[in-house]
Amino acid sequence: MPLKYVGRHLMVKAKFSDAIRTGKKRATIRLGRVDVRSKEVLIHAGGKIIAKAIIKNAVYKRVKELTDNDARIDGLDSREELINELRSYYGNIRDNDIVSIIEFEVVEVLDGPEWKYPQGLTPYEIAKLALENLGLSEKEQVILKTLIETKSIRKTAKKLFGKLSDRWKVRRVLQKCVSKLIEKGVIANEMD
Repeated sequence: MPLKYVGRHLMVKAKFSDAIRTGKKRATIRLGRVDVRSKEVLIHAGGKIIAKAIIKNAVYKRVKELTDNDARIDGLDSREELINELRSYYGNIRDNDIVSIIEFEVVEVLDGPEWKYPQGLTPYEIAKLALENLGLSEKEQVILKTLIETKSIRKTAKKLFGKLSDRWKVRRVLQKCVSKLIEKGVIANEMD
């Protein structure tokens, strides 16, 4: 399995937001070898940046070596619950598979959106306006049409690119469209 990376942004499931905010969840466990490239991270969950954290430790273990303590720092009650959670996310995992345990300490709880769109428009609304008003590349059109169909940046990334971590590709197209829509006067620049 190839080495994966965590940079300045650590993505977690929305259901773990409260456990991170309260300090119950102090780690994330990922399948495969994950290299942590930044000491400070922003933790994202449910479409929001929920916390700023410092990476305390990152270790590799085999699935068969996971313990109840590993489960507890991941916000779960037991090793069995941890294994079930990993299976629900990654599918079939084997005892000899390697996981990365990335421990963090929350230094600031946050509650802001990942990126604000002008005039409170949703990504769906931006996509519709862009398709109606802009000359876009075929690739951009496919991304925006899929976003209109799914009504979700996450579902669009999963459907088109096969993984949630590629949400940035969808957001990049949306940000480009917002700039062009402002230039054309279709939407107002809230900075004016």
